[in-house]
Amino acid sequence: SSGLRSGSCNLFGLVRSSASCSMPSALKARAGRPSYAEMKADLDRLRKPPAAKVEAIFDKYYQFCIETGKTEIEVREPDINWKALILSLPRPECSEVLGCGIRRILLKEADCIHQGIFKFHVERRDITQARFDFRDAYDDPYHGYKDKSFKDDVETAMRAAVLHQLVQFKEMMSKDHQMELVSDISGVSLPWERAVVQHYPVTFHLLVNSFCNENQLLVENIKLDYCDNHGYRIKDQELLDKWRGFHRSQAHYRIISTDEAMEQEHL
Repeated sequence: SSGLRSGSCNLFGLVRSSASCSMPSALKARAGRPSYAEMKADLDRLRKPPAAKVEAIFDKYYQFCIETGKTEIEVREPDINWKALILSLPRPECSEVLGCGIRRILLKEADCIHQGIFKFHVERRDITQARFDFRDAYDDPYHGYKDKSFKDDVETAMRAAVLHQLVQFKEMMSKDHQMELVSDISGVSLPWERAVVQHYPVTFHLLVNSFCNENQLLVENIKLDYCDNHGYRIKDQELLDKWRGFHRSQAHYRIISTDEAMEQEHL
């Protein structure tokens, strides 16, 4: 009986040993396969990047352009799936921007009358270029780009809305001085192209603040539309008309030179 018991132990021992070999652990079963983190990273490369990451990239290259005076710079971010980002733009813009494929991505000053408006541009394989606003790729309930406007963009739209009033003032002053403008700071005669119209003594920013207070508005709540000529325009036509009327009645100006304008904090 002791032999039987011993044999039983050996028998069961063999069974246990065989079972341990034929039933590997979960870790052994995944040997040589990618981990969850690796699989997630592979999938993330196929998706458009998070909005916050694209914002940070835009800010980094924009600040570099402002500090160095460059109007164009290549965006070198190999981890960003630019194709997925562009394909997330509204139709038909996505296919129009993508075109024949991406050669490289640029941050470039947009072609409009206002300086300092930078946009991402895709340079296609045929060397043609198209600009796009990355914020349009995140038009969903999880992002607030469409709910609030950026302060600088609103100022651009508000300046564009009253630009003709400044031109009219400049033309009037030119006629009064027999086609030659005079700086109100130095008294120097100025040709048309070197004369700048400045909001004075009330600055443009103070006019905007007064208008918003009078109409109980927050600047970031002024909705904008894209504009080919100026970058942005005020979307609400009634509000646009109110702003133009307010500016016409409240704004005062003076003529200064382009060099003097460079030294001014506000225009």
